[in-house]
Amino acid sequence: MMTAEKILNESFGKIGKAYGYDSVNATFTEFKEFKVKWTRSNGWAEFEVSDYTKDAPPEVLRALAEVIFSKVSGKEKDNYPEDFLKWITADEFVDRKQSTYLARCRNVTRTPKGEHVDLNESYRRLEDLGLVKRDDKIVMNWTKQPNVKRVGYCSVLMKVITISSIFDNPSIPEFVSDYVLYHELIHLFKGYDPFGRKHGTDFRTLERLYPEYAEAEDWLKRLRLYV
Repeated sequence: MMTAEKILNESFGKIGKAYGYDSVNATFTEFKEFKVKWTRSNGWAEFEVSDYTKDAPPEVLRALAEVIFSKVSGKEKDNYPEDFLKWITADEFVDRKQSTYLARCRNVTRTPKGEHVDLNESYRRLEDLGLVKRDDKIVMNWTKQPNVKRVGYCSVLMKVITISSIFDNPSIPEFVSDYVLYHELIHLFKGYDPFGRKHGTDFRTLERLYPEYAEAEDWLKRLRLYV
């Protein structure tokens, strides 16, 4: 029986030859986020592939290799292969990988309950406003240490949201922390974009549906914080 590493090498090697690479080596690496790193020169290439794909079937690994080699060769495709997108955005992917992802997150409390603010309550208020729907696979956390550069961030693939503990503060109105959570929930509900287009016109349109959008943005500017 072939090992996962051998299947990975064969998958990348097969696609690499089609792009003119005679020597290809690929290994699984324990990255926190899903990503692929590479080094290449004339005729050879080495890849570090996220171990979140360690249980991926060969057709998914070949699809991923196709994507990466198209990037390496400066001929990035307009669309990602359906085999790859279907596998990586499936509910089963979240079920299998989310706990591993959380274990690799350092500055997170692993609970939605802060000292003063409960993100579950924030989510509930957003539901009551009709802005979002409940997704029980979503995990919400606070940062252990206040984060001022990224006051809210998420992994769309893993359905994990982390909000800076700077908002776990009774002096900041709840509509501000609710808005920051809403911003991250929009990312999750819009879904995975492999091209990394995060804040397009459609995103900003959804963001402005928040009833106190202007007031929340004003608070963030006064605090010199940005989502």
